[in-house]
Amino acid sequence: MGRNLGSAFRQELANLDKDPDSHKTAMSNLRSIVKGLDARVIHVFVAQLSEVKEIGSESGGYTVSLFEDLARAHGVKIAPHVEIIMPAIIRTLSSSEGSLPVQQACAKAVAAMARYGIDPTTPEDKKMIVVHSLCKPLSDSLIDSQHKQHLALGSALCLKSLVDCDNWRSASGEVVNNVCQSLAVALEATSSEANSHMALVMALAKHNPFTVEAYARLLVKSGLRILDLGVVEEDSQKRLLAIQMLNFLMKNLNPKSIYSEFELIYQEMEKHQKDEIHYVKMAAHETMRQVERLIREADPKFDAENCKSRISLGGSIKSTPSLRADDGSYLNNQDEDDVLFSGVASGRTAVSGSPLVNYGDSNQDTGYVIESPRIGNQVKKKPL
Repeated sequence: MGRNLGSAFRQELANLDKDPDSHKTAMSNLRSIVKGLDARVIHVFVAQLSEVKEIGSESGGYTVSLFEDLARAHGVKIAPHVEIIMPAIIRTLSSSEGSLPVQQACAKAVAAMARYGIDPTTPEDKKMIVVHSLCKPLSDSLIDSQHKQHLALGSALCLKSLVDCDNWRSASGEVVNNVCQSLAVALEATSSEANSHMALVMALAKHNPFTVEAYARLLVKSGLRILDLGVVEEDSQKRLLAIQMLNFLMKNLNPKSIYSEFELIYQEMEKHQKDEIHYVKMAAHETMRQVERLIREADPKFDAENCKSRISLGGSIKSTPSLRADDGSYLNNQDEDDVLFSGVASGRTAVSGSPLVNYGDSNQDTGYVIESPRIGNQVKKKPL
């Protein structure tokens, strides 16, 4: 297709806003257009597609999938257009009304742009720019300051799909740290759905453990609080994922970063040995054994039978107040008392099927929760 997309293209875009049959036919035709698109008119295609009125609706979720098709078909030629595409992704997530198919379509589009928009010949500085352009709008949206719950949930899912991409290794230290800080804010503040945020914690702990360690104690405290909420709300999936997150942090991070929380984790896991849901009970048992092993490595005199917490367990898990530096920024110092971030956010998992989350690799183009021990070239395995 030449420089001029033509009236046929504009008509197909118009048909996206019509009845379901017209929309389906238009999507098929647009996918054909994408494959034969001249690189010189990609910017026109992106601009016009981003302006489609229903891009944020249920049908719009599939419209967003055209960005995935575009990335697959044109590879690195999509990179200059990421900054135009991401606002459309954010708008879609904002108006998704919590639709999981729409959120997954956005996550796949983000993953495809990260995967195909960068190749081995791309200069390092340009790789960093592409990753930054994909990441920043999503990271900024993790903190649900305007009560846009659907945006926060979808952003966490999209970020997880991005972090799980091989090209995430091109993210600068500043980008990774900003994601961790925003996530710590969001996770500490959420009072309801948080599963997609916990899944993102695990992805970051796998790929960027040394950055996550600076926030480890905050994340552990949030995990324990969410576990407590799972009991109150009788939400077995929330309890399971909170326990898995705690276990995953202990397996992937330097134990010194969360050593002060071990006894509390141990006693909370001990409580869930009596959980009425079998898979929650088994996850708690595995996590308790992990705590015992790590404590014994640090203190051979540890007695599990007489394990005493340093804090009162009389009530629910409470977070210490948030503090700010003089310049208004949040503080985080593992050597000082915990400073928990404040914010308003919430999340929901993209896990489906069995409540037991399998420890294994994930498809780079999906947003599903994965857990695995430290693997890959980026992470050095610590002796256990």
